[in-house]
Amino acid sequence: MKILRDIAKATLRLFPAYPSSEYVALEQETPDLAMRRSHEEFDDEQAGGFLKFFDSFDEYVSASGIIVDLGCGFGGRTIAFERRFKAHTIGLEINQRVGVIAKRFAESKGSKNTSFVTGIGNALPFSSNSVDLILCYDVMEHVQDPEGCLAECWRVLKPKGRCLLVFPPYFHPTGAHLEGYVSHTPWTHLIFPSSVLLGAIDEILLERGGEYRPQPLRQGDRLYFLNGTTISSFRRILGRSRFQIDSMELLPLFSRLNRRYEAWKMRYYAWVFSLLARVPGVQECFTHRIVAVLSKPEVWDK
Repeated sequence: MKILRDIAKATLRLFPAYPSSEYVALEQETPDLAMRRSHEEFDDEQAGGFLKFFDSFDEYVSASGIIVDLGCGFGGRTIAFERRFKAHTIGLEINQRVGVIAKRFAESKGSKNTSFVTGIGNALPFSSNSVDLILCYDVMEHVQDPEGCLAECWRVLKPKGRCLLVFPPYFHPTGAHLEGYVSHTPWTHLIFPSSVLLGAIDEILLERGGEYRPQPLRQGDRLYFLNGTTISSFRRILGRSRFQIDSMELLPLFSRLNRRYEAWKMRYYAWVFSLLARVPGVQECFTHRIVAVLSKPEVWDK
């Protein structure tokens, strides 16, 4: 095991990454830093962000409807959603401190039709059949129990309500989310067992001597704050759910929706990865995002 862990450490160090100086505990967030995070989310959504993944969405909610931004972060995207849909938008985040920051940002933007609540995906703090639309951007890979979270989404949605999901599958090249603090080396989580990779990550961080540490492992996690949802496991979850699948698309690594499409001149080689994203099994490693539109039937078996 030690030999394998040393090999994993050497692999991670091929393309090292280091925590940004902005990676601080929420308790240490300065007001300026927190507001900057909110602004970044808002600006990204104004430029397309989450909704760029969907061709048509205006019919999903009326001005009198209720939208939930599931995993709203620092609230910037929530404000952008409210402005786009002209409907009351509720941002839900697991950490109460983040909700306070989001509320402060909403006030700075003069938003009077948004609110923020603290909660988790497996126990949404909303009444059954009360929500028109749920938006979930790069969050499903982080919830502790994705199947339980989807069941909660189904419960709180009104009949004919919809849930829009976008998230990377676990075996995306950087699906281990290590590039933010330890390594840019792709597919390390495909090469090494989770226990080996976790040990290698811990040792590297200790050897560096910095203060940054990932959030503790939760029951069921494959890596730090990652549940390990793959394309195949998500399909099985959907098959067991009560949702109607309106659409589910697998975007290849170098699709036009990739932010670096033009800068990296992806049009010259994107076709190769588009083919790989269609091959069963192989597609797990060459899919950029899972994009799904789920709806709650107007009538269902109780």
